[in-house]
Amino acid sequence: MKGLLYKDIVVLKKQISTLLIFVVVYGGFCVAGVFDFSIIGALIAVFGLTIPMSSVALDDTSHWDRYAAATPAGRKGIVAGKYLFTLLVILISGLAGTVIMVGLSLAGLSDTPPVELVGISLSCATVTLLLDAILLPFLLKYGAEKARVVSMITFVIIFGGAILLGGMMNNGVNMPQLPSWLAAALPVVFALVSVGGFALSFAVSLGIYARKEF
Repeated sequence: MKGLLYKDIVVLKKQISTLLIFVVVYGGFCVAGVFDFSIIGALIAVFGLTIPMSSVALDDTSHWDRYAAATPAGRKGIVAGKYLFTLLVILISGLAGTVIMVGLSLAGLSDTPPVELVGISLSCATVTLLLDAILLPFLLKYGAEKARVVSMITFVIIFGGAILLGGMMNNGVNMPQLPSWLAAALPVVFALVSVGGFALSFAVSLGIYARKEF
């Protein structure tokens, strides 16, 4: 499985480097006042969705999966490698985004407190984990092309809903008030749901890949 993970890193090294350059460029835009610093946190979601999808797309194009299934890692190793690679991408992109945002804040280039910026990164990483939990079974069953439609629909529903909710709140629309204890526990509950969903997604993908015909 380590070999499969290393393969994904090497094959996508150029794309990962390009995306990291995007982070630096957007960081410059934030310093110039073009964008809010929270945009860097949103890039975490972009990385966490596009890089695993690119990995599966390249495997589909080269028919790598049918050869990898015959290796000692087997079908279970392929699925585990994709999920581990996805976790690694989310972790690295989240860490990079946090370091950049907090660093710029400590340098006096942002009015947002560092603690709030860390919260933004953690929130984006948690949302990305949940989105990947939904996307990965479709990727492994139908391939990157068909799964891309599912990812776009999911992305639009979640982020579109968040933007709509934020707009309603900014326009003074009265929203139901959650009890204080529930509001305080909500981030932890959402994180547990995301982690549990990712674990369930892994189990589902194992079943899907065990029955997949090449």
